[in-house]
Amino acid sequence: MGFLDRWRQDKTDRDSSRDAESSVEREPGEGVFAGHVFDALRIDPVVIGEPIGGSVLVVEKRVPNGPILVMTSGASRLPTQSGEQVELAVEVIDGQQGAARVALSIVCDDIARNRRVPPVGVPWRNDQPFLNGTRISAILATPSRWGAPFDEVRSADGALRGHVRTLRLLTDAEAATASAIGWDALVEKAGTVDAFLDVTREDVVDNPGLPGNAPVFVTKLHAEHPPRWVTFTGGSLESVTGRESQDFMDDAANHEIWSVESFLARFPQVAGFVREAKPGQTALFTDASGAYTIEED
Repeated sequence: MGFLDRWRQDKTDRDSSRDAESSVEREPGEGVFAGHVFDALRIDPVVIGEPIGGSVLVVEKRVPNGPILVMTSGASRLPTQSGEQVELAVEVIDGQQGAARVALSIVCDDIARNRRVPPVGVPWRNDQPFLNGTRISAILATPSRWGAPFDEVRSADGALRGHVRTLRLLTDAEAATASAIGWDALVEKAGTVDAFLDVTREDVVDNPGLPGNAPVFVTKLHAEHPPRWVTFTGGSLESVTGRESQDFMDDAANHEIWSVESFLARFPQVAGFVREAKPGQTALFTDASGAYTIEED
């Protein structure tokens, strides 16, 4: 019996059990989640490749006049600290199913290792593209284009058991924009959600950089000396001149908070780094030319 036949048989068995009002209920993540993935969009799934980690199936659904939808079946069985159960989905164009599988593998591995589900609306950003030959370096969990019937996994009695999280594969500029204005506003700027399907695309939007009122944590030596090391934390900047001693740094009175706008007005040579920086990066400046090198950890 093939996989699809086994899945259909499993669904028939579940329906028969419900009709008979069986007192034996399957665990969430077994019948309920598998059935939801099978039934999603009323399109039969096709298994692609080997299971992720030996247990999480990867299936494909071809949406008529729409994207290729690649989903997990079994991610909901991975234990999480919150107890939340999720299956995962990625939308791509035909021929890029392998890219979708890479993203699903990354997130499944994170769930398994850290026992956490991907937070909705908060991009995971890597410092380098994780798909060879592309600019894709970020993953963002969002609601789907199909709404609650696809996103919510419910049992026969209507109880909410978990969710399907749609993973968007983004460039760093797109992820930075999503962090600043949210996924819905990013889609509005792009014009259509389909703009994010092709993983070989260029940036759909420009990197917005930090807003002008974002904080910059500096030492008082910046009144006399330019920045030498500037770190982007993800929501703020930290800057030192390289002339601070440890005793100087330990004294809270020697620190100030500027805005990005005032910091760049005083030190315009840092603007290029601020536009392009990824969270966690530190730039070394040796002169006022604007040239910098990224310091490795």
